[in-house]
Amino acid sequence: MTKPEEHIDGKLIARFRKGDIEAFRKIYESFCEPLYRFAYSYLKDSFEAEEIVQDVFLKVWEKRDEADEQKSFKSYLYRITVNKVFNELKHRVVKQKYEQHALNFDEITGETPESSIQFQELNKKIEHLLNQLPEQQRNIFIMSRWKGLSNTEIAESLSLSIRTVENQIYRASKFIKLHLNDDYPIVILLIIFGYHCF
Repeated sequence: MTKPEEHIDGKLIARFRKGDIEAFRKIYESFCEPLYRFAYSYLKDSFEAEEIVQDVFLKVWEKRDEADEQKSFKSYLYRITVNKVFNELKHRVVKQKYEQHALNFDEITGETPESSIQFQELNKKIEHLLNQLPEQQRNIFIMSRWKGLSNTEIAESLSLSIRTVENQIYRASKFIKLHLNDDYPIVILLIIFGYHCF
């Protein structure tokens, strides 16, 4: 069986850099399955593995002008995939830690009048912070964190690149985290990593 990278030569990469769809198709067909197997070997989730592979190829297509005919395209693809797998695993760790503490968390979810007031104050504070964000950044953040849309869905809905969506979510999360001043540690995790509590 021929190794996938043997199909990828400098001429094919040069065509790909120019936006040749057929060249992109050949690259996709050569690496789609091995990248999926690699992602699945760590994530053990077919849906997440498929989503990561799609995100990888979307990013590669958007950044096709950065492809280097002189360097290993296989290494380039795997480097992007490794980063995305690592981010997903890191996300899982944060989620697990949150779930371990959530049952004991009553700072804003308790039934007492005091906790109810705290919840209202926090909600107002978050709304105030959201209103300070640029309109596009605010909309992207709400679509991601409040409505639960994936970065791909947001990008398609707003006709933006996934990289732009990721960047806007990161900037919004950083701004909100900074201005909450670590007063609500669990809530910060909810906001930054997308667990919907509001």
